Amino acid sequence: MKELFELEWMGGAAEHHFRKAEPGVDDLPWGTLDTSDYPPAVLLAARSTWTRSSLTEYRAVVGFSEALRALCEAKAPLDIIGMASSFVADEVVHVELCSRMAMELGGGYEMSIDLDHLMPRVDPSLTAFQRANDLLLRISCIAEAFSGRMAVNALRGTTHPLTHAVYERICADESLHYRLGAVYFEWAKERMDDAERARLASVATQTLHAYATKSSSKASAPAAPKDATADGRAQATIEQVRSIGWVESRLFASQVREAVVDHICAPLASYGIEVPSQTIDALFA
Repeated sequence: MKELFELEWMGGAAEHHFRKAEPGVDDLPWGTLDTSDYPPAVLLAARSTWTRSSLTEYRAVVGFSEALRALCEAKAPLDIIGMASSFVADEVVHVELCSRMAMELGGGYEMSIDLDHLMPRVDPSLTAFQRANDLLLRISCIAEAFSGRMAVNALRGTTHPLTHAVYERICADESLHYRLGAVYFEWAKERMDDAERARLASVATQTLHAYATKSSSKASAPAAPKDATADGRAQATIEQVRSIGWVESRLFASQVREAVVDHICAPLASYGIEVPSQTIDALFA
């Protein structure tokens, strides 16, 4: 059942504890992004991008929550479990940052979600070890690797101090989230047989179809939807693109391919999870 994507803030003791664990958010230069000369269509597209980015980060909260349980059930090393445990809070911060960016641009973009299907379900017939492999592959080695790399690309082109600070915070966290997959599979790879490596290669290929689809989009941001807001993105000046935090259209497709090939498939191959080069070529044909 779909419902409006809305976020709440409790304040008080909950906020105090959260800020103690994840400080610095309120120190960013909020209120400095002047959009008075932005056309309404550009603002709508910008609000859409950051609202959808907030939802993407919300899904990551769910993903790391499930991954943490899977690590425990698979009896992964305690320090790996400890490493992953802080990432849930990181992703909550990212949800806040992206949603506050949408508010800076005039408010959240209205959209509905199905809370029961935020993340693909892991096959319940899998063993605990296989479930952990599956989740760490999809969340850390693919989703976080991709979003982290694209955030770095956006950071490099961003000119506004607020947008730059938001991306800096996200990029700093994502580099660790991506690193978790490498640490985990360094432990797990000696425990996987050929059948499990082949299964994971198939999971990776299926998951990567979504990222290959992104590269064919003319949108200037990875989270941008194919709807009426596309006109707004097309109307944006290069200065507005860089202030909002979009990746330039002319660079987008090549950056998606680079993220998939160099930052996802190459590391996976080092763990014995090989996505054939012809499969990668087919994805981006």
